[in-house]
Amino acid sequence: MKYKPKNRDGSLGLAPMIDIVFLLLIFFLVSSTLQGEEAIYNITVPDSSIGQTADGEQINIFLSEDNKIYYQEVEYNPGQLELLFRDIGEREDKSVKIYADRKTDFENLVALIEELKQNNFEQISFSLRERR
Repeated sequence: MKYKPKNRDGSLGLAPMIDIVFLLLIFFLVSSTLQGEEAIYNITVPDSSIGQTADGEQINIFLSEDNKIYYQEVEYNPGQLELLFRDIGEREDKSVKIYADRKTDFENLVALIEELKQNNFEQISFSLRERR
């Protein structure tokens, strides 16, 4: 009796390949962190172990590491604060949230806060990352 080898066509099954792709997709979705708007402007907010989450609509202002100010994806220099407030316009809600990079100059942050106060913005808050 002669041994006859089975015919192998050399093709891979499609189902195991799809399983692997979905497992990789799930792995990367679970392992990645979503940072929201902070990632757009490349801002790293400082860590804090205290504070609370604010709800409601706010005006989000971003202050980057190189002291550029961003509002609705428009870049402003520290000397262009009047232009920034003109773009914000008159709003009933005077609530502002500042996303300041941890390497931002303190002087520019204080200048921004002073301008906000002069323009009758009453509720000013800062974005911090929860310390773990």
